[in-house]
Amino acid sequence: MTSTKPDPRYTIDIAEAGRDWRPRPTLGGHDYASAETWEQERERIWWNDWVCVGRGTEVAEPGEYVVRDIAGESILVTRARDGRLKGFYNVCSHRGTKFLDDIEGTGRVKKAFKCPYHAWTYDLDGQLIASPNVHEDEAFNRREYPLHAIAVGEYAGFLFANLTMDEPRPLHDALTDGVETITAFDRYRMNELRPARRIVYEVAANWKIVVENYNECLHCPTIHPELVAVVPLYRFGEVWDDDTNDDGNRMIDGATSFTRSGSSSLPKFPDLRPDDYSMYYGAYQFPNLMINLHPDALMTYLLIPKGPAHTTVISEFYFRPETIAAPDFDPEPVVEFWDLISRQDWAVVERAQTGVSSRGFSHGVYPRQDRFLYWFNEMWRMRMGRAPLG
Repeated sequence: MTSTKPDPRYTIDIAEAGRDWRPRPTLGGHDYASAETWEQERERIWWNDWVCVGRGTEVAEPGEYVVRDIAGESILVTRARDGRLKGFYNVCSHRGTKFLDDIEGTGRVKKAFKCPYHAWTYDLDGQLIASPNVHEDEAFNRREYPLHAIAVGEYAGFLFANLTMDEPRPLHDALTDGVETITAFDRYRMNELRPARRIVYEVAANWKIVVENYNECLHCPTIHPELVAVVPLYRFGEVWDDDTNDDGNRMIDGATSFTRSGSSSLPKFPDLRPDDYSMYYGAYQFPNLMINLHPDALMTYLLIPKGPAHTTVISEFYFRPETIAAPDFDPEPVVEFWDLISRQDWAVVERAQTGVSSRGFSHGVYPRQDRFLYWFNEMWRMRMGRAPLG
């Protein structure tokens, strides 16, 4: 597959979609439930462009590594001795053995990775440095058998990998190819934030349904009464506030933290814009990263699809390092509030997965307040090689 490029045939201004919006169709049921669509997605989306795989803090020092599953392909990202990021398939060049276990794991080696099958050993640059029982008289050149490399990059502290067989497009081009982008929030200095909590959810739903649920709030008055009590706009099923910067949402008067009460003991992030201290910002980075920015915390969702009807969702909570080091550090009000919202969402998206998998469902409909979902579907269509509907 060739690396994905923006499609000049189609643009849609979601924020400016007016009252002349006409109902648009959703994706078809088979797009959420069929094994055939899933196989096409693996090639055209997950293995053909940049995908978020974690945080740079997981590989801060030489020899540290993170292992991730990208739609069934196990890869690893590590830090070489010169400080550069390196990415490889988790596959030995000898006879294809997966040499690192723990499919979502992290770890550290001193100087090299050793295959557990025949002990072939690779340095942090992926070069084969030891091949036991291969004799010198065999004219075997180790330099011809490195680990199979993949492109890796980093932005705002997030790690990205690209499995395309061709030359990948620049990471920044991919990050800015959409309605929303994490590059709009550099003022939060996300690269300086550190993790304090992690929750892993196993969700019996297609990854696209998880994305669509995140990007709309028609369900909020019914599913999230606690959330609409903190973000008033959500009472009306809307997620876009045309009067705020970066499409943020104002919290209730006096709120300064994303908790049930709207307050916490956490210190605020420094050097933000004045209105940021009363705002919630959510941004989706295609295909698998959501960031949720608060005056005092960052929460992320990392989606790891495991098939047409299962998604592992890793939720992590980030704070300033000095905040975490403080003796009175207490992130639990933020963590508990988001965990409540997350579990409410997972219950309803699993119901949605059951419904779209029914032979009685062909496709649904998007009213105006679902216009962000329609943009996502259009982007998905183009990445899949389909014509946009317009």
